[in-house]
Amino acid sequence: MNFKLNTISAVLGSALLITAISGCTSNDDKQNNTAIAKPYIKKTDIKTKLFGPQQNMQGSQAAALGNNQWLMASESQGLLIADNEQSSVLLPGHFESISLKQLSTQQFLLSSIDKSQDNVVIFELEKNGQTWQLNELSRITPPQAQPDAVCLYKSTDNETISAFVPDVRGLISETIIYDLATKQAKNIAVREFSAVTEASGCAVNDETKTLYVGEAELGVWSINADAESGANKQPVALVQPYGELNSEIGALSVSQDGTLWLTATDGNMIYAYHENTEKLSQWSLFGDHTIESVAASLINDNEAQLVLIDDETGAYIQANVNYTAQPAPSKNKVAMTHIHANAQTTPVAAFGDAADDPAIWINEQDTKSSLILGTDKRRGLMVYDLDGNKIQSLNVGRLNNVDVRQHQSINNETHTWITASNRTLNSISVFTVDSENKVNHITEVATNLTEIYGMCMYSSESGQYVFVNDKSGLFQQYKLTGEQDNLSGEQDNLSGELVREFTLPSQPEGCSADDKLGQLFAGEEDQGIWYIGAEPSAGNKALMLQGVNEQLVADVEGMEIYHADDARYLVVSSQGDNSYVLYKISDDTQPSLSFAGKFNVIANLDKGIDGAGETDGLTVTAKPLPGYPEGILIVQDGYNRMPLQPQNFKIVDWREVKKAIK
Repeated sequence: MNFKLNTISAVLGSALLITAISGCTSNDDKQNNTAIAKPYIKKTDIKTKLFGPQQNMQGSQAAALGNNQWLMASESQGLLIADNEQSSVLLPGHFESISLKQLSTQQFLLSSIDKSQDNVVIFELEKNGQTWQLNELSRITPPQAQPDAVCLYKSTDNETISAFVPDVRGLISETIIYDLATKQAKNIAVREFSAVTEASGCAVNDETKTLYVGEAELGVWSINADAESGANKQPVALVQPYGELNSEIGALSVSQDGTLWLTATDGNMIYAYHENTEKLSQWSLFGDHTIESVAASLINDNEAQLVLIDDETGAYIQANVNYTAQPAPSKNKVAMTHIHANAQTTPVAAFGDAADDPAIWINEQDTKSSLILGTDKRRGLMVYDLDGNKIQSLNVGRLNNVDVRQHQSINNETHTWITASNRTLNSISVFTVDSENKVNHITEVATNLTEIYGMCMYSSESGQYVFVNDKSGLFQQYKLTGEQDNLSGEQDNLSGELVREFTLPSQPEGCSADDKLGQLFAGEEDQGIWYIGAEPSAGNKALMLQGVNEQLVADVEGMEIYHADDARYLVVSSQGDNSYVLYKISDDTQPSLSFAGKFNVIANLDKGIDGAGETDGLTVTAKPLPGYPEGILIVQDGYNRMPLQPQNFKIVDWREVKKAIK
């Protein structure tokens, strides 16, 4: 085996190992896995004919404009419009790679690589009468890196168009280049992630949010195109001997029905990958060609027109193939409301899965001095002001969940206890807030849990309580007791007494208690939402209220009760589809939940705040705060973008959330 093959084997092995590991640890990865393509649907050989200008074209890639008109890139002539009859140069220059997204019937967004400047240029392409006009909007320049390819992604959630640019560093950058809502050009860096050592091309299926990247000697990979997710690279189809593709893989394109088209130079092969069936169709070309890219336009449901580049001559050729268009994928039937965050907190200290759960402490004397608390499960408790600025860091261990109770029976300066599940010590970390708005660590309350995980607090006339759980499904309820020394200000004899245990069938985490009605709602990550009485005397039998379904997608993570004037709503993180579900809670002694709405948090381009994805913990308050007359929702953001930074928390005006209530 030669050096090149050894290198490929090592790269492929590492990629598949990473794929296997990531598939086991993230629900988001499970949902977006793309299996390696199944055996071919065999097709016959096809004949070709020349297309467009032939003299000194040095072409690279084409894209269909409709009505048998095609846009073509040429490293010698520039950007051209061509059909079967004639061609014209739109813009002289040296261009390689083309990606189009339609804005209206006669208007497109176009991206291409300007070889003379080694950057990506974004154009607006518009047809006035019979004439096409090109207007440059912006340029994207990877830092000290030549771009290998460019492809555009139209996000219906965010109402934006992004450009993915693989470069020679083996990295892919994503940049928002257009705001569909305002019809304005943008140039906002979103993220950067590792991909392939040398990209032969890329393309995006907008409907399934799938970014495809070609690697000439290895094959084609899929990556989640949604920025609020992990860049989980999966093999789609691989070259021999790892798969059935011939080498080398050329530029990629996606047709109107979402089918991925690619070519292999060896054998002049054309492939079509159908994501819904995970199958490949294949054709071979008659004649002596060295094809390097293919673009497809569906003529009807049973035929496609292909425009290809012959690398040997640098000229474009065309062919028609019998091809059955793929049906549109079934869509989620649950209506999703898109809302924006109003602010965000300072990122946690380092990249990785760190930020987890927020809570809110209300300064009753001066609400603008209220505090946001957030756990960094690598370090401790972070304290932020209402604008999201970090003002304190208490490094007491790997804190997972945090909650707050303010009650007159709590005997300290601010009548406050803050508790958090401490995974370093398998304990309950206890804090308070002093009269100067400073959070202070008081003590640790030991538990006998083997792996403490989630927690929440409950306050009633019978006492102050903390519910904690571990991954086995066991819940424990501790009663906190202790008083503050009025002279020293220190808490005396603070302790926690275990007063009850109950279990859920599998791993829980988030929970929320209604202090007034003595009700506890608890999440079982893979199954749904349970109810049990919050008082220690309420027994140990929990009742399932809501299972996972198309509305609530596992994992079921953070949850909190919002107390409106006329109703109670349970807000739940539906982590599996990067969204949140609202349930109206009945006022019965044994409550029930009724679906009230579903929403996600998308990018706020005006404020430069990205959306929120893969949310762990959340909290909510109905207390009026400066700028938030009906309170706020705070959610953990698993992927902090625009630009790429460590995780943080997003702050959402409750009036935004109300848009989702049906």
